[in-house]
Amino acid sequence: MLQPTRTKVGPRGRVTVPVAVQRAVGLTEGDEVIIRAVSPGVVVVETPQAIKDRIRAGIPETAETEHFDAVADIRALRDTENDRLDHLSLHPPQELRDQPASGAGPPR
Repeated sequence: MLQPTRTKVGPRGRVTVPVAVQRAVGLTEGDEVIIRAVSPGVVVVETPQAIKDRIRAGIPETAETEHFDAVADIRALRDTENDRLDHLSLHPPQELRDQPASGAGPPR
């Protein structure tokens, strides 16, 4: 893993991801990324494929042959993530916990 790299928030709130970090995670110009707030001062940047892979990793292999409740499993994964954040003392506010990973929620 790379050493942490500093960058600054620039004009219009833009943040440049250093080239070394882009190369390390396989990002190229034009790639789509999803950014979500985890807690004050903490953001996660992921590709849509990384999110899909993370979700699929939590789905049991027998899901195709047994009754499978995807909603319950996603809630369980969210609870596990919240427990991990509690352990790290980075628990996000309630409104951030209720957002889908894409940051897109129902219209308000």
